[in-house]
Amino acid sequence: MPRKKWPPPGFPIVEGQHLLTETWAINLPGKFARHVEDGCLVLWRPGLTIWLEAWGNDRNESQAKRLKTIKSHASPDRFSESEGKANKITRYSYRLRDENENGSIDSVYAHILNDDGHLQLAIYFDDAKDEPIARAIADCVMERERA
Repeated sequence: MPRKKWPPPGFPIVEGQHLLTETWAINLPGKFARHVEDGCLVLWRPGLTIWLEAWGNDRNESQAKRLKTIKSHASPDRFSESEGKANKITRYSYRLRDENENGSIDSVYAHILNDDGHLQLAIYFDDAKDEPIARAIADCVMERERA
């Protein structure tokens, strides 16, 4: 999300550990502006935009079954896939290069699943050298501490 002035006036700025939902939190590497657009939480700073959407598990499906569905709907143009499971959380991510009216856009798509649902992230970056930052952001999503 290109903005001429940083930080953008009128948008809350968040940083560090940020609570996303009742289930999920993220540890942000620096300051990001925050707003909601088209039902998604959007966090951005110059050169990097994160779209987040939370999904429940209304059908009480296993993580493996939901991951299979996610993969079946993922873009056939995806590359550099990564998958792992630790601490009752499954992580799946991949790279994608989209085209729009301004040219190509690089991104990392990530899905972080637990038994209750999953968080979907689309992390767009202007410079290919920022891919490690995008992957690190996806990897730092965690379950919130429950009281």
